Amino acid sequence: MYRPILKHVEQEIALIDPEIEDGDLDVRLYKAMHSLQERLREEGKELFESGDLDDDFEAYTQQFSEYFSKIGDVNQSDLARYVFDRKLILQFLQKLLSVQESGRFALEERVHRLIFPMGATSDDVPFERHNLWLLDEKLAYHRYLASDKQLRKTEPLVNDSKRELDLIIFDKACAFTDVTMGPFQAITIIEFKRPMRTSYSEDENPFKQVLDYIEEIRGGKALTPDKRPIPISEGVHFYCYIVADKTEQLEDYARYAELEKTPDGQGFFGYKKHYRAYIEFVSYSKLLDGAKQRNHAFFEKLGLPLSIKA
Repeated sequence: MYRPILKHVEQEIALIDPEIEDGDLDVRLYKAMHSLQERLREEGKELFESGDLDDDFEAYTQQFSEYFSKIGDVNQSDLARYVFDRKLILQFLQKLLSVQESGRFALEERVHRLIFPMGATSDDVPFERHNLWLLDEKLAYHRYLASDKQLRKTEPLVNDSKRELDLIIFDKACAFTDVTMGPFQAITIIEFKRPMRTSYSEDENPFKQVLDYIEEIRGGKALTPDKRPIPISEGVHFYCYIVADKTEQLEDYARYAELEKTPDGQGFFGYKKHYRAYIEFVSYSKLLDGAKQRNHAFFEKLGLPLSIKA
């Protein structure tokens, strides 16, 4: 992770005891990188505020080239740390999906918290503190997200429903002029079920649950950026993810919902025209394997082990 910046922090490295523990070494190198970032911030400020280009264009260009070379090294190091953090998240997820010491499997709320903190919104949680990439990289780019909040308390909606969705995600705002148009183009709903859960009552059918959520959302209104309520456009599309372990009962529910089985047999998908909703059932095995595969090339590039132990 720190290899790209070592040549820029040689003085700090020279002061490190060769017998230092790994944990302490990471702290010292992190501090060195932070110090380098501070120096580059000041260097960049001075560079952009420096004299006229006409004074010595070649020297100025050389300074810029050297500056952005250092910036590139720091960014490369940041990316390496980010990829390493992803590896740890995947390892932790695999542990959550394994049998716990109690002999039982983890509650769905533990997986939920790993992906996004419960009871929080995107106003509370910065980009680097959630792990929506585990399910779909595109989910990281949204206008607003609410986790375990009643619809009536979800900011972009004006709704009386007390239904509490696991995760509801709104895409970024789009331009509109007619008051009948909505402030967003799509809404994503994510429903988690406990790992290795084996039975569901009719009221707990997750496919019916997400369709009921859609009905209630459409029955309310949305808010414009200046907080004025407007009807939710009929053109708003829904993307619904159901995350659970596959059972014969859920397979029956999926077939009843007229969903197709994925080629790998680990999930189901389909489009419900009446609801304008794409629904995808993702098993926990598929969730974990898909995230591993998408990040495989990054792990390989960093020389990280490609297998993950539970």
